[in-house]
Amino acid sequence: MEQFGLVLFYGITAFDDIRTKQVRTVELIIFAVIGMVLNVINKDVNFFNILSAVAVGASLAAVSVLTKGRLGMGDALIIAVSGLYLGFINTLTLVWLSSIMAAGYGLIYLRKCDNKRNIELPFVPFLLLAYMVMLIRQHMGGLLF
Repeated sequence: MEQFGLVLFYGITAFDDIRTKQVRTVELIIFAVIGMVLNVINKDVNFFNILSAVAVGASLAAVSVLTKGRLGMGDALIIAVSGLYLGFINTLTLVWLSSIMAAGYGLIYLRKCDNKRNIELPFVPFLLLAYMVMLIRQHMGGLLF
């Protein structure tokens, strides 16, 4: 159920990110509330693990402020909400894998578009792709990595 919810969350926000280069606050709030409710209902949750995962997103929000928006605030908030669902290690894995994918795409785009350096890439589609890779790996039993 949580996996379907995260795919839905990333899919909706990726569509908005590509189309408008923004993430709607309503979507963030809805999925954050659902994540918190699921954590309260689930008795096996380690709250320090969840808090650490949300701190990853909060630290990226601080980076967004310090870099004057080079890293989108919406992207940082999506990662914080993801932490409610994924926990610390999986959130770090998601950020790392999606960053690698975005960097690869960015290098190809730079090469193809005559080194235009002032482009903005939507990051949420890479979060969606990275999460799908994580799900495939989990369901394959670790055979891929």
